[in-house]
Parts: sequence; structure tokens; C-alpha cells
Amino acid sequence: MTEALPDFIKLWNFGNPSETEQKFCALLPHAEVANDPSYLAQLLTQIARTQGLQGKFDEAHSTLDQAEKMLTPDLKLARVRYFLERGRVFNSSDHQQEAILLFIQASTLALSTKEIKLAVDAIHMIAIAKRDPQEQIEWNLKGIEMAKSDPNSVGWLHALYNNIGESHLVLKDYENAKLYFHKLAGLQNERNGEADMYTLKDEARATRLSGQPNEALVIIEPILKKLIEAKQDDGWIREEMAESLFALGQKDRAKQHFMKAYELLSKEDFCIKSEQDKLKHLKEMTK
Repeated sequence: MTEALPDFIKLWNFGNPSETEQKFCALLPHAEVANDPSYLAQLLTQIARTQGLQGKFDEAHSTLDQAEKMLTPDLKLARVRYFLERGRVFNSSDHQQEAILLFIQASTLALSTKEIKLAVDAIHMIAIAKRDPQEQIEWNLKGIEMAKSDPNSVGWLHALYNNIGESHLVLKDYENAKLYFHKLAGLQNERNGEADMYTLKDEARATRLSGQPNEALVIIEPILKKLIEAKQDDGWIREEMAESLFALGQKDRAKQHFMKAYELLSKEDFCIKSEQDKLKHLKEMTK
């Protein structure tokens, strides 16, 4: 009797795509003899996704080429995943237009086969691939409406609320940004018993930028206090604490937090590569 193949979705560790790739590749020999072409094709798309997350774009496309050769007309779920993962690889390698076309194909086919969760995934990826923040908002709103209509897809609201909040920030629509970050914090509180501190930081930022620094301080100050009590610290939280105090005219108090924010964030690879303007601003505020 052939051993049942595991649900590969449950094997995913998005924090460690290399480890996940190894797990999926270990499954390949079993999938190849299981006489389940849909499973095998889907597994290949997930291997490609792990490769894309590691920046191995050529390998990812090669793996997807293998999956594509298997896609007979009846393998609709595998085809949805193929479109999605080919699109993700294109998007991650800065080929957004190719990616968007694939995501549209994925969402259309997923909807026609009642795979709502994957349709929402595709729509959320279209919003990510779009460069115009207003278009990002429009696609995220479509995703939110769709996710709310399907009990199996409501988990997508977390990513959608975060992403639409970020788009509203870019447009300087701070009230709507605050609204969506607050909604996200509420979802996190329902799921985990508390909201993620970075979501609260984003809500505080939007609140401050909307002209309510007092309310922003009420959100951010307890987070920093909790960190310090636990003998921890965080540059992003320090930055928002500093900006809120500065907006309230408490420049001396703000300065010490700007100094700590700069000390911490200037050591982060992401900030070194992508946030030089932020680091320059923080350094200026320490003077």
C-alpha cells in the first residue's frame, strides 16, 4: 500500500526557505512514484517558490518549466499554483509586468474553480506588483471583499490590511492608514491575545502623522516600556517614540530616543541597504 503523501503546505517555513526546499526535495521521489500528477506538479511549484525566496531565480524558473510540462487541462489547481509561483519569481526579480499578467491568470482560474483562498493570494500579489499606490489600494480592497466572503480565506485579511495601510501612508492619507493598521491590530489581538508591536508602531505613526501625537504616544510608550522591562530594545519602536515626542515639542526627551534609534537601526542590514535617508534623518535629529 502506497504511503499517503503529506500536505506540503503544512511543511512550509517561510522564515527558512532553504530548509523548506530540502523538505520538499526529499518528498520528490515519493511524489514521482505515487501516480498523482497534480500533487507532483504542485510540489514542484512550491520548490520553485522556496528557490525564488532565496534569490535563485534561474533555478526557480527551471523548476517551474518542469511543472509546466506536466500541466494537462484537467490539472487546474496545479495550473493556478504554477501561474502564482511563476508570477512571484518574476515579481521578485523585478519583472512586474510579466508577473501581473500571471497573477491575473491565477486569480481568474482560481475563481472559476472555487479556489477562493488562492484567488485572494493572487489578488494580493497583483497589489504588491503594482507601483501606483492608488491601484494597490483598489486591488487590496478587492482582496479584502473576497477574503471576507469565504471563511477559509479570512486569514488573508492580515496581509491585506497591512498592505493597504502602507499604500495609504504613501498617499499621505493618514486617517485611512490608521484605520487599517487599527483593524490589523484587532485581528492580531483576536488571534494571539495581543497585537504585534510593529503593527502598533505603524498605527502610532499614522496617528501622529494625522496630527494626533498625543494619541500616538499613548500607543507607542507602553510598547517601549515593556521592551525595556524585558531588557530588550528596538530601533523602530525608538524611532516612533522619538518622533511622537518631537511632534509634542519635547525635544530633549526625543533626542535620547533618536540617538538610540540611530544606534540600533544603523546596524540593521535592511536599513543600511534601503533606508539611508532614514538613517541620515535620525543622525541629524541627534545633534
